[in-house]
Amino acid sequence: MNRLIIFLFFILLLNVSVYSQDGSDDVVRVDTSLVVVPVRVVDSSGRFIPNLEKENFRVFEDKTEQKIADFDTDNAPFTVALMLDVSDSTKFKLKDIQAAAVSFLNQLRPNDNAIVFAFDSNLVKIYEGDMKNLENLKASVRLTQTGGGTSLYDAVGAVVNGYLKKASQRKKAIVLFTDGVDTQSRETYLNSLRTAQESNALIYSIQYDTLSDARQTNTEISPHTTVNIVTAKGEPLSVAFKRGTTYLNLLSNNSGGRFYFADTVENLMKAFSQIAGELSQQYVLSYYPQNQSADGKSRNIKISINVQNAKVKARKTYILNSQGK
Repeated sequence: MNRLIIFLFFILLLNVSVYSQDGSDDVVRVDTSLVVVPVRVVDSSGRFIPNLEKENFRVFEDKTEQKIADFDTDNAPFTVALMLDVSDSTKFKLKDIQAAAVSFLNQLRPNDNAIVFAFDSNLVKIYEGDMKNLENLKASVRLTQTGGGTSLYDAVGAVVNGYLKKASQRKKAIVLFTDGVDTQSRETYLNSLRTAQESNALIYSIQYDTLSDARQTNTEISPHTTVNIVTAKGEPLSVAFKRGTTYLNLLSNNSGGRFYFADTVENLMKAFSQIAGELSQQYVLSYYPQNQSADGKSRNIKISINVQNAKVKARKTYILNSQGK
């Protein structure tokens, strides 16, 4: 009788484990606390070091070494969420944005997956799939039109929570093209930053210089009059733009990505090329933290490597989300 009870208890545990990984319910899953860290390794000259293995790396969280659970090589495919700001403030940059976006997509690998979005006051998904057939995607990008205010913080949250968390690849990234000025979001500045920090995605931000466009347009209209340029909320555009710069810097730096300021078409194209190159040069380390307390506090991550003169670029902090990642 005792053996039967033990056997039934074992079967129950097995079913719970399988059900928990299914993803179709609110049961805590096995991988809810999995921390995913994209890592780029370069030599003293800044050149990427390929063909490294799991044994080359060590991971520390708050100075305590963690066991690496999963390791993805630099050849593993990425899921890239490409977000294009097409609000009214970017109307002078739209053609440049479209051309640069197409150029970026051309540089992704065939097995990489892209989810392309356009956003103003609303977020619209243009495409989702691999890069083996780009012609329809390119046509869709070129047909995007400007209009409406900007719900930047809402868009970032929707992409992180609604799309990237469902992506099967552990290698994930957001490439965000925007001036950083938010005029209509329900989400707050700080909550948006927190949502991004709780994700496992690298975030590359490219800021357009729409402030100069607005000033030039107003100078042409009223050459002898000083005009105070404001957003739809009545805030001076210069103040909103500066806050946008800070926001985009924090998004990128906290995730291990990079911030770019694109004041010319040449710099915009250069930024896209660098991002595409870096995305193909990422290892991914995953671990279950020894400290499983979802206390909402920021934790420090340090990656060490046993390769001489190598430098590691990876995010330095993360927040363990009590609802899972």
